[in-house]
Amino acid sequence: MAGIPSLSLWVIAWILLFIGLASLTILIIYNKYGREVSIRLSILSIVIASIFLGFAFHLLLLSWGV
Repeated sequence: MAGIPSLSLWVIAWILLFIGLASLTILIIYNKYGREVSIRLSILSIVIASIFLGFAFHLLLLSWGV
């Protein structure tokens, strides 16, 4: 039986998840409607989204006891 999840881990995980999804959404919208392709913005968005989503899923799994 898993213990009670830590509230701080849970809150931080959801904040990171929303930041990662927002960064991913910005990347998709920019690539679809952007006039010129900026490699720096694309790379920065991909890196930020992957880092925040990775930490978010990691913290959610830790809070669930997996």
